[in-house]
Amino acid sequence: MRQPPVDYRQIVALSLDAILILDHRGAIRYANAAAADLFGRPREQLLGQEFGFVVTPAEPTEIQISHAGGQVISADLRSVDMEMRGEPVTVVYLRNVTERKQAESRLRLFAAAFGNTSEGIMVTDTGPVIITVNEAITEITGFRTDELLGRNPSVLKSGYHGRSFYREMWQQLLGQGHWRGEIWNRCKDGQIAPQWLNINAVRNDVGQVTHYVGVFSDISDIKRSEAQIERLAHRDPLTNLPNRLLFRTLFEQALSRAQTNNSQVGMLLVDLDAFRHINDSLGHGIGDQVLCEVASRLTALVRPEETVARLSGDEFAVQIESDSAIEARASLMAERIIDALGQPLTLGGERIFISASIGIATYPADGSDVTRLMQNSDAALYQARECGGNGYRHYASALSDYARERIVLIADLHRALAEDELVLHYQPQIDMRRGCVIGLEALVRWRHPQRGLLGPDQFIHIAEETGLIIPLGEWVLRHACRQALIWQAAGLPFGRIAVNVSGAQIQRRNPVETVAAILAETGLAADRLELEVTETVVMDLRQEAPAFLAGLKRLGIALAMDDFGTGYSSLAYLKGLPFDTLKIDKGFISGLPEDEASAAIVDAITALAGRLGFKVLAEGVETEAQRRFLLGVGCDLAQGFLFGHPAPAEETTTLLRQPATPPRPEDQGHLGP
Repeated sequence: MRQPPVDYRQIVALSLDAILILDHRGAIRYANAAAADLFGRPREQLLGQEFGFVVTPAEPTEIQISHAGGQVISADLRSVDMEMRGEPVTVVYLRNVTERKQAESRLRLFAAAFGNTSEGIMVTDTGPVIITVNEAITEITGFRTDELLGRNPSVLKSGYHGRSFYREMWQQLLGQGHWRGEIWNRCKDGQIAPQWLNINAVRNDVGQVTHYVGVFSDISDIKRSEAQIERLAHRDPLTNLPNRLLFRTLFEQALSRAQTNNSQVGMLLVDLDAFRHINDSLGHGIGDQVLCEVASRLTALVRPEETVARLSGDEFAVQIESDSAIEARASLMAERIIDALGQPLTLGGERIFISASIGIATYPADGSDVTRLMQNSDAALYQARECGGNGYRHYASALSDYARERIVLIADLHRALAEDELVLHYQPQIDMRRGCVIGLEALVRWRHPQRGLLGPDQFIHIAEETGLIIPLGEWVLRHACRQALIWQAAGLPFGRIAVNVSGAQIQRRNPVETVAAILAETGLAADRLELEVTETVVMDLRQEAPAFLAGLKRLGIALAMDDFGTGYSSLAYLKGLPFDTLKIDKGFISGLPEDEASAAIVDAITALAGRLGFKVLAEGVETEAQRRFLLGVGCDLAQGFLFGHPAPAEETTTLLRQPATPPRPEDQGHLGP
């Protein structure tokens, strides 16, 4: 049977490839529908146009076509020369390969990412059997590619995780198609390393899982950083012992064990005696070495399940356990601690001897929680220090009311500073000969919500022992300067405002800068401020005090030595310090004029101080006879109940508004007692 003739024109017209017929000049004589789509132009616009590309028969090439829509099309070009109706023509075949090129580009990009990423990538089939890995995974695990291909991913299993871990992983992976989390895998060298693993299932067109892709990130550095942060949060950086926070946690665990096992726990607070003198005399470097040696000696005394911690500068804590008779074991431990610390150290060429005071509280006798046991062991520690140190005391419910009150008072004082319960009272300083106010001393009081108005003798010693004297002292200075500025703005003649400075404030870092900053903050001129330092502090801090006083003097602040006569200084030594005024301690004034020894001392101090250029102010003047005596020996300045009690700012303002008392005629000459 004869086949019908083939209609090649129809085949060309319906071809999915673009087909062009060019004449001998390269002009387009025919274009099928696919060619019109490829160029983005109607066939009529293509006819007669020059093709514009070099056509070499039998040599396929790739060209870039500018589509009418603006995009660039990649196309494979093939051609063949032939005759059509006696004329030479070239038939051009063009195939759009843009999507293929883009896919190839993506594949190259994926390959580059696969090969160059720092994250390890593993691809498995559903076996799961490893079918490919990238270079990074060999760096992370230490296994070569050929050592991983064809194997199960369990080759990395470390034994760190239990069966439940992997069961939950696969349940989520099969149910949700992905899993991510932290995993500890075994490297080729046997080390176990932390990694962050992200696994995703790959599905085909019908939704069946064909592969799994796992992306591994080495998080060893992150874990080390976390461990460092954890150590800083829970470890003392100098000794590497647990700090206060971790000690509380470990002690709570010990209490839990004791409650479960019906056993007992002891807490020993260990405070080094006079450690500050080691720092002052030998330097903080030696002091740090001493603390490290103390930590080592204490650690050597306890069992593995027990704890030694450093709570603060020179205070350590020891937690011990016992099935019974915990008090006896605590006493034995305290004696061993005292003996161990009593062995001399040789550091920096110096033989150093240290001792410690120890306070003991036990569970269940002295408390059932960490807070109560810390409070009670601290109370016992206070008793040990009061007894001279180098010893230990057990807490007992019969501890003095003072010791228990001290614990409460410390907490209350913290609250007082935070909640502004403090207030200043002001006592006038008088020029007795002229009858006028020459200064006001700022004295702190505490408006306790339960106990009423407390004087400094009831809480200053606590502030000094706990270090709260520093923020308290700054509070007093700041508020005194503010009040002085109010009086100055009102034109009231207050002279100078006098504020006491403690030894702790002098020893802190940059004490002069702190004073200068408060003056700048409040706006008070330096010459309207007088700072008072006791004679005892000056003598105890012979290294720090001169620089501190000189710095204040450079600011223009007046300086007074308080409680003069109670220390061991000499006027010759004081002459080298920039004091303006000596305040004679009230202990010498109270017996005047009858006490001949006091009278002779006050007379001598006044005369010698005057010749050395110091002004002299008598403290605690309460009687007219004392006033007349002081004027008689040339001491014109005084302070005491005779002239005014310490009073709030409002009452002091009223005092300042009163006119000065006219001088008495009998006060103008030199009067004897």
